[in-house]
Amino acid sequence: MGNLIMKCPAFLSSSSSPLVAAAVLAACGCGGSETSPPAAASANTSSAGSAASATPSPAQSEGATTAGDAGAAQQARPGEDEITASHVVCTGHDIDLDAALIQRVCEIPTDKDAKYQDLKNLLQVKALASPTKASPGSHVDIILTYVNKGGRPLALDFMIDPVPRFLVEAYDAKGNKRVDLPRGEPPPPPKDATERLPSPQSTARVFIAPYGVAHVKVGWDALRTKWAPEKYKGTPIEMGYPRKPAGPLPQGKYQLRVGTPLVHVMEGSEHELTAPKIDIEVGK
Repeated sequence: MGNLIMKCPAFLSSSSSPLVAAAVLAACGCGGSETSPPAAASANTSSAGSAASATPSPAQSEGATTAGDAGAAQQARPGEDEITASHVVCTGHDIDLDAALIQRVCEIPTDKDAKYQDLKNLLQVKALASPTKASPGSHVDIILTYVNKGGRPLALDFMIDPVPRFLVEAYDAKGNKRVDLPRGEPPPPPKDATERLPSPQSTARVFIAPYGVAHVKVGWDALRTKWAPEKYKGTPIEMGYPRKPAGPLPQGKYQLRVGTPLVHVMEGSEHELTAPKIDIEVGK
């Protein structure tokens, strides 16, 4: 994998994508990076470009740790406040990130100078598409899974602004060119548009029990997009210039990259922890 380098959530450096704004915010919130990551952390949404807000779901309790177990989980990061029973949604063997990352009890003070964890032998991030072959224009669910491969509880931090943002980007089969973005630069903002200000950033932390998992479902649509200036008002700056569907992607093989808000981890140039990749085929 080469030398390990410190990374914030992966962000794309194109001005035509939601990723520039996110990259700037990440630089302010969690330090710079040595290389430009390939994908942005965005709201849990399809590639059509419309912002989506996370909706609360019932707290994950099955397989969660008890108050005593949660206290043991504190060993993963010494010096934090004691974890209590009210934090069960943030801990366990099978954590639903859709539920956990929007809970105030899972938030911790944001530390811009936080140390980065070397999780090379402790964390595996997997992305699985369902279905693996999609019809042009159809919807695909991607299950993102964080696996604790170690025998101790593992603490993972995620950036919230004000929701955890996951974004799926589509590239050609070799992973060289974005295929879901409109051509050319976005048009100017509407004349009556006001300045869009970034949302305050915070940090959510979950504790994955030994050999446990945390997971989240991210949606993606096999569509091309075009600029949508009529949606400019009300679209968070973190989402970039708004887009809307412009027809199905052509049949063929593609590489999807899931940009995530995972922070404070060391990784290689492939961004295997913050922007896992998955191959998918679009066809009838």
